[in-house]
Amino acid sequence: MAAASNFRIEGKSREELQPRREVSLDALPFPAALLDRNGLICATNAAWDTARREEQYKSSSIQAGIQDVLQGKRERFSETWEDGRGERHAFTVTGHRGGALVVQHPPEATPSRYSRRMEIMGRLVGGVAHDFANLLTLIGGYTDILLHRLNERDPSRFEVDEIQKAANRGAQLTGQLLGFTRGESASPRVLDLNDIVQDTEKLLRPLIGEHVQLRTVLSPSLYKILADPCQIEQVVMNMLLNARDAMPHGGRIFIETSNREVDAETARLHALQPGSFVMLSITDTGHGIDAKVMDRIWEPLFTTKERGKGTGLGLSTVKKLIQESHGAVWVQSTPGHGTTFSFCLPRAEQSPDKAGSVLKHPAVQAGHETVLVVEDEESVRKLLTDVLRRRGYRVLEAGDGAEALHIYEERHREIHLILTDMVMPKMTGPELASQVVRIHPGARILFMSGYTDDILRRTGALGSGMSLLQKPLRPETLAAKVREALDSAS
Repeated sequence: MAAASNFRIEGKSREELQPRREVSLDALPFPAALLDRNGLICATNAAWDTARREEQYKSSSIQAGIQDVLQGKRERFSETWEDGRGERHAFTVTGHRGGALVVQHPPEATPSRYSRRMEIMGRLVGGVAHDFANLLTLIGGYTDILLHRLNERDPSRFEVDEIQKAANRGAQLTGQLLGFTRGESASPRVLDLNDIVQDTEKLLRPLIGEHVQLRTVLSPSLYKILADPCQIEQVVMNMLLNARDAMPHGGRIFIETSNREVDAETARLHALQPGSFVMLSITDTGHGIDAKVMDRIWEPLFTTKERGKGTGLGLSTVKKLIQESHGAVWVQSTPGHGTTFSFCLPRAEQSPDKAGSVLKHPAVQAGHETVLVVEDEESVRKLLTDVLRRRGYRVLEAGDGAEALHIYEERHREIHLILTDMVMPKMTGPELASQVVRIHPGARILFMSGYTDDILRRTGALGSGMSLLQKPLRPETLAAKVREALDSAS
């Protein structure tokens, strides 16, 4: 049987065997060709570049796959290849009227290209989130110091307290962003969805603008839900900002919560289990969603916003977070009249877990030990050293891992604890730790990072005598964790 790239048959010229244009194939938006029962190209569409595509058929794996389809050994065969620009393409061969249909999918449709883009995006987001965590450490740290200086009746206390609450929310969202890009699991607890809606509404109302009316209708007898509070807050924030962006000239946003019993038919339609659910609907009176793109709105990196005004991450993130809480989301939209997003979350039977926006720590005992602080951001390092010195600790400073190692080699007998960032130039925190334990196997090391404890333990970054302090940091949290690390050595 002839190979698909063989155009020479005895007694006939190549020109006589040139494939004909097949009008029906032109309906396909990507290159396609028909092969006859001998494996010869007999028809193509307008997108097919014969000379270029034939080169891909010369590989033995593609030839074998085509022959298997033509001989009926398999119904379908796929193969990928990479062009000179590093883009991966996919050829799919299926049986067709005694021959075969060959289709080349565009680079955007290949999973390998998509996964590489998401990997790059994850690294970029991780780097930005790490830097943002340092900024939040400064904002939250100094506002915490100010709050301790102000008495309860000070007129400035309310504003400073609001700044700290915003820093705390930023810290939660930063951790959630890092968790999303790394596939970390959620931390669900029993929640009152009305509380989250009210808190988020208060936070975002200044950002939504006076040109948009925001109205809430919250059920007073709403069921509780079991979900990660940071994730649900992120969902509400994303949807409210999207609704605002859909109404550049003003409009109305309606937020409604209610209880709902989901029957078997509705549950099957949305991949749920029948039972009691909490509904959250967010409606805007904006421009709506065109039916042509409705099926694509949940795709990562897809956006209908103008260049520079949308990341394409919002709705894909929202859907993933709702699904992690065993819920579902669907949308109804009429172009020119507005859009309603409906969220369905299963009911939780327990009472809600009450947690304030600011973590409380017991009074921290002052220390006298020597702590080596390793942090490449000078402003963050200054805050950390000030917090520890105010509590009686003796502090040594290093701007990177290499400098810290030099200090430790000369003065390790007087150093009780190393407080080090994870990500630094020249030498990372884990690299520093591996060198330190060679000098003194019993060294106490406290890492600072935006990564979670679970991630660090799985990767082997946390060994014996090591612990983690998550950024963004607060002075009381820092002092408590330092004291804990020092006391565990005794």
